[in-house]
Formats: sequence, C-alpha cells, structure tokens
Amino acid sequence: MSLILVTGAAGQVGSRLVRQLLERSYEVRGLILPGDPNRNRLDGLKIEVIEGNMLDMAVCEKAIAGVDAVIHTANLVGPLPGMSETDFFDNNVRNTFNIVYAASKRADKLQRLVYISSSSVYPNDAHVIATCYNPVDEMHPLRPLGTYALGKLIGEQIVTAHARQTGLRTAIIRPSGIASGTSALGRWSVGFVCAILRTGQNNPKSALYMSDGTELWHELEAAAVSQDQLCAIRDSEGRPWVYQFVDARDVAHGCVCALESGAAIGEVFNVSAPRPITYDEATQAIAKATGQSILEWQTPVRWLFDLDNTKAKCLIGYRPKWGIEEMVASALAVQRGESDGFV
Repeated sequence: MSLILVTGAAGQVGSRLVRQLLERSYEVRGLILPGDPNRNRLDGLKIEVIEGNMLDMAVCEKAIAGVDAVIHTANLVGPLPGMSETDFFDNNVRNTFNIVYAASKRADKLQRLVYISSSSVYPNDAHVIATCYNPVDEMHPLRPLGTYALGKLIGEQIVTAHARQTGLRTAIIRPSGIASGTSALGRWSVGFVCAILRTGQNNPKSALYMSDGTELWHELEAAAVSQDQLCAIRDSEGRPWVYQFVDARDVAHGCVCALESGAAIGEVFNVSAPRPITYDEATQAIAKATGQSILEWQTPVRWLFDLDNTKAKCLIGYRPKWGIEEMVASALAVQRGESDGFV
C-alpha cells in the first residue's frame, strides 16, 4: 500500500493520523470540507488535499480514485450552528454510506477500509446507562443512546454490509472518549465531577442514580475552592473513580494498526488509553506538575468509564503510549505554547 485516503484529514484524529502515515512513508490524500476552519493543521505537510462535501457521491468517487486504502475519520460530534438534529444524523450516516459505497466499487483493488466508530455504541458512559459489566470489551451488548451513537452504529452496519456483499476488506475501531490539545487537564476537576453526578441523577438507568432523589453534587460544590479545583473522588468503600479515555495520537496509531495488520480484516477493536486512570493518580499527576490543590471527596456512588483494549493489543499490535502522565505533560506544553500537541 502506498496512497492512503484520510477523510476528515484536518480533524483532531485525522490531522494526527496524516502525520503518522507520512512518518511511515505512505503517500496521503486528505479529504476536507471546503473552507475547513482547521485546514491550518495540515500546513507544511506533503499531502494531496481535496476539498469537497462527502454528501456528494462524485466527491467521494474522486477522492477514492487510485488510492490503495481508506481511513474514514470524518464525522460531526454534534450539530453545527443552525443545523437540525435530522440534518446532523443524515450528514454522518450519508457521509459513511457514500464513502463506503464508492470504496465498494473498487473492492478488488483496495487493500483496506478502516472506519472509526465510537465506544458510544455500547455505551461505556455509566453516568447515562449502567454498563452490563466492566471492563467493557467488544462483546458487550450494543445499546446506543442519542443521535451520534445511533449514527455510529449504523455506520458500522453500512461497512459490514458492503464488506459482506462485495468482499471489501474492512476493519472497525471504537475509540473511547478522545482527548487532544489541553483537554486532558479538565477532566479531573470539581466541575467535571459535578457534571457527571448531575447527568447520572437525570438518568434513572445510570450507575450513579440515587433513587431517594439525593443530589450529590451540592455538598461537593460547597466544599470546593472553585469549580476548577482538582477532585480525587472515591466511593463509600474507598474505591477511586476511573476514567479511561484516549489520546487522539493513540487513536491515530490504532488506525495504522488496523490498516497494516492482516488480522484486522473483518474485526472490531476497542481503542483506549494504556490502562484505566484513577482520579487519585490523575489529580496527583496534575498537582505535581502545576501545584494545584486537590480536594479529596467521598460519595456513595462510583463512576467507571473504561474500555478494554486487550483484543487490539493482542491481534493487531496496538501499543498506546499516552498514559495520564504523558498526556498531562503534553497538555501543559500546549498550554504554555511550547508544543502543538501533534507529536
């Protein structure tokens, strides 16, 4: 394989994926929207850029012409300003259908089509609906909630159906919540914890729901210096909360693994951080680097947001390297203007 099409090449994953592919001596064609506000992320990179809307089948066919493989990262995570929920749903599903349909016409020539789905198809958001078990692996029941998650699952079915019909060689990855830039820093604060508790109380099927109506966040807010204060939170048994999201660079690495490994064909893989991250270790890592204070707190409920990546590690050589200390160091460098967060 030499020429790889990356859809959504200017996105938080796509822009990092392009760099990793170039480092591995691939030629890259990037497909982006006309006037993409993040096009500058591709500045200085030796790639071919095509501007076009994937809702236009002709754009997809032009983008796929002559490539050896496709990695489909393009999607919206929420409606754009002025966009209806219906148009948001149609955009994501139609984009996937068009690129997969165009790829299927060249199924005998394409070496791989990799589709980035999401862990929201399970979901592993225990503050929305309690998981069936932890850690969440690829065998966990699929119970998508909301427009985005439903669109991702339909995208998976589009990929699978075309592969079954045409012999298109495909692989699907399901990333956990994705972090890039400085976003890894704000997920351990009092404000973030309170938001999780509020969401849990608003969802009776969540693992955090209090049937007696107790709103657990009020005392926490009252005890905190500010919403930005770090919060090392544990349950009443002393077990820390756990959050296993994933750095965008590790998602890009997972895409490369799915592209290059023969064992990836026809399979689905979870992609997440090297291991689950406790609120104890995350707050300690940030406090050590910044001098911020930590509020230690106990609550009757425990939040677990994990995603088992054992299958990807064993079958396709997925080796995530961005653990919490690495992500914190990188995010702080971006915050200081010393890094762009791409490598």
